[in-house]
Amino acid sequence: MTLIPNLAQINAAAKGNNDLRETLLSLHLAVQTVQIQGPLTKVDSVPRKAAGPPGQSQLSVTGANGSFTVQITLPQQASGSAAPTNAANQPIYQEVSSSTVPNFSIGVVTYPLSTGTSFIFANPGATLYWRLRSSYDQKTFNNYSTQSGPVAAGLQTSAAINPNIPLSQGNFATVDSIAAGGSATVRIYGSGGVGTSWTSILGSNSKVIPAGTILNVTYGSTGFVAWDGSKYQFKAGLTQTFPDTWLPVGKVSVIASGAGLVLPVVHLVLGTGGAVLAWNVISGGTDLTADVTLAIVTSTGAGANPGAQTISGGVLQSIAPGNPGANYAGGDTVNVSGGVAAGVGGGGGPVGSNAGRLYGNTT
Repeated sequence: MTLIPNLAQINAAAKGNNDLRETLLSLHLAVQTVQIQGPLTKVDSVPRKAAGPPGQSQLSVTGANGSFTVQITLPQQASGSAAPTNAANQPIYQEVSSSTVPNFSIGVVTYPLSTGTSFIFANPGATLYWRLRSSYDQKTFNNYSTQSGPVAAGLQTSAAINPNIPLSQGNFATVDSIAAGGSATVRIYGSGGVGTSWTSILGSNSKVIPAGTILNVTYGSTGFVAWDGSKYQFKAGLTQTFPDTWLPVGKVSVIASGAGLVLPVVHLVLGTGGAVLAWNVISGGTDLTADVTLAIVTSTGAGANPGAQTISGGVLQSIAPGNPGANYAGGDTVNVSGGVAAGVGGGGGPVGSNAGRLYGNTT
């Protein structure tokens, strides 16, 4: 094929420049020799869209610990000869929805479209019905597939919650009260008994707090005790113990028997091998309305328990021997408490081993 260049246009473009004219002529002739076979295709063309919606995905919803777990099986993952397929492995958009009734007429919640196949929705205590439909283009959907029956999320358990270690707080203090003339005295102490320190734990840190007392507390009152960093405070309301620099310790129901209560003084009578032969009542106290509690403060002895108590006119008259135990020493003492009938007085509530939660123990 003979190629005829358009010399008039080339000469006009060259404007008398012979070198430029020869270059343009060469380019023109080279372009004319190119042969293009077949139709041109746009470089930004997209694959042909899938015809219709995808095959049915399978829905499975379970509930536990206050959450719903949704699992979706795609068509290409389904098993069995009758399972739908997605040969092109195209992305499938899933639309999950729930309702409080089986016909989805009310209480419907539709969750955002997603190509994901696993979801967790927190909804403690809820019981819901579930359904699913799918689409390739987010517009054309297949029919809903419905989870069989309602699913209960249940309540969230503490075992399902990761512990927040930095905020975990606990203390190991005992708070009680005793009569002291015209008012009561609140005592705060550790596991070693009255006068011993106790431990406060916050996160991974621990602090030893000294024992102490709060004087001149009104009989029969109920209050909350806090450590302010240098001394103990007694407040009527729990929120009053929450300043940033304070440490809440415990709640106490203050003894209510009045100024007349005086606790007895009791000494041990020891025999061979440190056995407790008798409980010697040095003074019987006054205005007792119930048996007193007797606790031996010892580092060596074990096993001794008092027998029956005889109280007459509010005074402790005698204590039967009971179990003698063994290995008690001459320096061991008897801690006397109680002596107030149920419903008349109070006492204290130990706070240790309760994860730092304050509570009232009025027995």
